[in-house]
Amino acid sequence: MPGPEHELPILQALMERSPDLISLSEFSGLVRYINPAGLELLGLNALPTDGPLTTQDFFTPEGLRVAGEVEEGLSTVGHWQGRSEMRHFGTGEAIPVAISTFVVESDGDNPQLIASYVRDRRAGHDRDLQLLDAAASASQFAAEQQSVAELSRFAISGDLPQLLPIATDAAATMMGVERSTITRADVRDDSVLVLEAFTGTPWKLGRIPAGTYSLMGYTILRNTPIVCVDIAGETRFDTSAMATADMKSGASVPIAGSSGPWGALSVHSVRARPYGPREIAFLQTVAGVLSTAIRRIELDRRLRHRRMSDQLTGLPNREVAYECIDEALARARLNGSLVAILLLDIDDFKIINDSLGHDTGDIALRHFARRLNSATRPQDTVARLGGDEFLIICEGVEDVAHAQEIARAITEEIRQPLVDDNSPTPRSASIGVAVSDRSSTRRDLIHQADLAMYRAKSTGTGGHAVFDNADVYDAERIRTLSLALRKALIRGDQMHMVYQPIVDIDSNRIVAVEALARWNHPTLGSIGPTEFVAVAERTGLSTELGTWALRTACTQAAVWRQTRDVTIRVNVSALQLRDAKLPSQVALVLAATGLPPTALGLEITETVWVEDTERVADTLTELHRMGVGILLDDIGVGHSSISYLDRYPLFECFKIDQSFIAKLPSPRGEAIITAIVSLATAFDVTVVGEGVETSEQLEALRKCGCHLAQGYLLGRPISGDDTTALLNAQLD
Repeated sequence: MPGPEHELPILQALMERSPDLISLSEFSGLVRYINPAGLELLGLNALPTDGPLTTQDFFTPEGLRVAGEVEEGLSTVGHWQGRSEMRHFGTGEAIPVAISTFVVESDGDNPQLIASYVRDRRAGHDRDLQLLDAAASASQFAAEQQSVAELSRFAISGDLPQLLPIATDAAATMMGVERSTITRADVRDDSVLVLEAFTGTPWKLGRIPAGTYSLMGYTILRNTPIVCVDIAGETRFDTSAMATADMKSGASVPIAGSSGPWGALSVHSVRARPYGPREIAFLQTVAGVLSTAIRRIELDRRLRHRRMSDQLTGLPNREVAYECIDEALARARLNGSLVAILLLDIDDFKIINDSLGHDTGDIALRHFARRLNSATRPQDTVARLGGDEFLIICEGVEDVAHAQEIARAITEEIRQPLVDDNSPTPRSASIGVAVSDRSSTRRDLIHQADLAMYRAKSTGTGGHAVFDNADVYDAERIRTLSLALRKALIRGDQMHMVYQPIVDIDSNRIVAVEALARWNHPTLGSIGPTEFVAVAERTGLSTELGTWALRTACTQAAVWRQTRDVTIRVNVSALQLRDAKLPSQVALVLAATGLPPTALGLEITETVWVEDTERVADTLTELHRMGVGILLDDIGVGHSSISYLDRYPLFECFKIDQSFIAKLPSPRGEAIITAIVSLATAFDVTVVGEGVETSEQLEALRKCGCHLAQGYLLGRPISGDDTTALLNAQLD
């Protein structure tokens, strides 16, 4: 087959030897070429050199009557066919002719170069019909070439989501079929094909079978053009898919990739029909343009991946991740599938950076990235957005439950300890999950996953949460409270402390006071500590809030200590305990207030203690060496911490959760309290029963041997001044 470099001489030879007039003219009318047969028909030896001729010069007045009709046809649909009358330049004789004229070159929507076939009608009616058929083929060829030229322009710089629908449009239009599709192999499941683009009747099947179970699959399998004239006689591949779609015939050509077929361009018709060599050649031309574009795009993507990879972890960076989400959503809309976005934030990573240094933090991020990659499915895309945030793009998700299974599997995998690896590797991350619908955009999914991730963080480390519409309200509430809390901590006029006494059961004297933070907002009213502590942890204010509470409580306790032997107890959040800087912060506050370390007790919950034993233990051990008391709160409601008493002999007090106190007096409740008290006594630890509301409960605690009690029966949380008065009354 001659190559492109030979096409011009071949076309020139065809025009030179044609028995009919062939001309090329500009849309303005200027005639640029007439072949030898045309010159002979018009009585010319050659086009004149003394002045240009226009198309009007070739027609009689009668023939020019259709000039307006010809101009409109060329301007609107690109061609015109009909009859006219030309003149002989030598004799002036009128020549009845049949004409087919069409646009072969345009500037946008403006015709530029016009080609015309003209046949002398005096030769008879049969030749007229032959001319019209030939002209129709030429017009079809011109239209095909124009379509390929348009596709080629997009292929130079366009992306696949933009390019593929143009290709299916061209195939469907030029071949007059009811459907045109582009399919490719599914990297996750080689038994099905992925529908990348289609024009015409939508595909009814949820899954397009691969291999010998469909026309497209068979084309990819054989890597050769396949024509099915009628499914009734087809034996090479299963035609069930075509029959289900009410298609009787089809043709398909492979689209070449970098290694083997990338996919297939196919057309289907509702009627049985042949597909001639020229039509298959047209499909192959379109497939060739697509193949060139695909190779370019794949190369561009590889080069861009090198440029756009995260330099620290080697994962795709934010920009690549966003492109992947857009492409995944486009495929999901075509295939009717779902996309899940998992946004991960490493728990307490700031503490690693602050306590061990940024170099160690970088090592930890690289190790975590490798673990995350190994924890995900092969078809998932893992990217680093920045800092300690990672994004996972999951295609082919069945439903929300399936997305949750993926999140749980990732959480379990990264939680597993590494064998013989002493380098720091985070083993806990909070995951926000968002699942797409038909209208989802990339911005929607990332925002939803971000809201869900913060909710997951508020429930504890190492968890996941699926986006819920209530998260939108929660996010606005959190944003409002975060800004207000920051201002409140700076100004100091909204935050205050209340104090609840802890009483010795035998002497009925106050031996300690628990400090409890309160926040009264001028417009929002009273904000509960559970809410504002969670807001502080989610928005990076936990250190500021904890420091304020510690400083305020210690300042007040230092005043009390001038006249009486009372200790102050302050609650410490999970984030504070995981911060290696907490001991130094406590030391600074004690030095500034003059409060002895032995007068301060820090209360932690059992669940926080066992959540991250090694890291928390290091912090508490340092505090214990300073002489600060360590108290274990809410004993019994979390994991069993009995083994830790032996391993870490630093607790000086247990606080029994009020849920157990509420069961008193009862044989079963008293048996539990007695067991806890006996255990505490064996380890030389005092016990506080909290939530005491009745004298019967207090008496039951005394019988069980409990040392201290706290609750509304013994005193509600009150202001510092009222507590001072209460302590003064005890001195009398």
